[in-house]
Amino acid sequence: MTAKIMLTLGAFTLAACATVVSETSGTVSVNGEIYELRTRVIEGAGGTFEQTDVIVGNLPFTCRPDSPGDCEAAVRYGKDRFDDR
Repeated sequence: MTAKIMLTLGAFTLAACATVVSETSGTVSVNGEIYELRTRVIEGAGGTFEQTDVIVGNLPFTCRPDSPGDCEAAVRYGKDRFDDR
């Protein structure tokens, strides 16, 4: 429950302080299943940066597509969170 509250507060905070300049999507395959990758270019007070999330169970998990295995690890982490319920 606390994690959901923190995610919601984080989203509101990000929306108040930053602007999404552009968004692209792609996919990553893990164990034969396809997951959406969402990359956003965000402009904030500290400048412009990119953030990539892999979507697992309708929740975003941040990963680095240019780091081999990182997005796959984020998928496994996200799936483990749902398996514990």
